[in-house]
Amino acid sequence: MEFLAKSVKSPFREVRYWLVVITGASFLACGGGLPYPGLSVEEVYNLGVGALEEQNWKEATKAFEEVLVSPGFDRMPEAGLQLAESHFGAGRFIAARTEFQRVIDRWPTDTTTVYAALGVCRSLAGMSPIPQRDQTFTRQAQITCGQVAAQFAGTVVGLRASEFSTDMVNKLAERDYNTGSHYLKRGLIDSSLLYFEEVVESFPDSKWAPWALYQMIGAFEMINYARDAETTKELLLGSYPESEPAQMLENGGK
Repeated sequence: MEFLAKSVKSPFREVRYWLVVITGASFLACGGGLPYPGLSVEEVYNLGVGALEEQNWKEATKAFEEVLVSPGFDRMPEAGLQLAESHFGAGRFIAARTEFQRVIDRWPTDTTTVYAALGVCRSLAGMSPIPQRDQTFTRQAQITCGQVAAQFAGTVVGLRASEFSTDMVNKLAERDYNTGSHYLKRGLIDSSLLYFEEVVESFPDSKWAPWALYQMIGAFEMINYARDAETTKELLLGSYPESEPAQMLENGGK
C-alpha cells in the first residue's frame, strides 16, 4: 500500500513542480522579477550614467551590471567601462581592475580599451598603500602605468599614466629613503648607506634621489670618510643642480 501511495502522489508532485516553474517564468516575463521593469536597456544604461555622475556608486553598479547581461545593446564596451568606473568610484579597486581588464579582453579592438588600460593603472595605484607597508601593489602599478605611458605616448592617456608611474616611483623611493633615515638616526651608518644608495641607483629620477645623496654626505662625514663625502657632493651638484638639497649644500648646509 505504501508503494502504491507513493506511485499515486508522485505525478501530482510533478504537476505542482511544473506549475511553479511556469508561474515563475510568467512572472519574470511580465517584469515582476526584473530590477528595472518596463525600462529598455538604453534607459537602464542612462540611469547608470546619471547615477555615476551623481556618485551614486551602488545604483550605477546595479544598472551597468543589468545592461551587461541584457541582449540588444550595441554599446557593451562602454557599459563595461562604466561598470569599472562605478567600482573605482566606490573604492573597490580590485573589482575595478577586474572590470577594466575584462573590457580589454572582451573588446580588444574597441576604442574604450585605451581608457580601460589607464583604468587598470589607476586601480593598481589606488591599491598602493602608505610607504610603511608592503609595496607589492605599488610596484605593479609602477610597471603597468609605465607600460601604458609608453604604449600611448603623446596622448592624454599616456601622460596621465606617466604621472601615476612617477607617483609610484616616488613612493617606492620614499620607503627606502625613510628606512635609511631611520638607521641613520640610530647611528647604524652602514645600513643607512645601503638604503640611500638603493634610492639613488634604483630611483634616480625620483624626488628622493637628491635627498638620499644629501644624507649620504652627512653619513660619510660622521665616520670620517672625507673622500666619499666629497665625491657624493660632486655627484649631487652635478646630477641635481636645481634640487633643494643641492641649493642647501651650496649655501653651506653641509
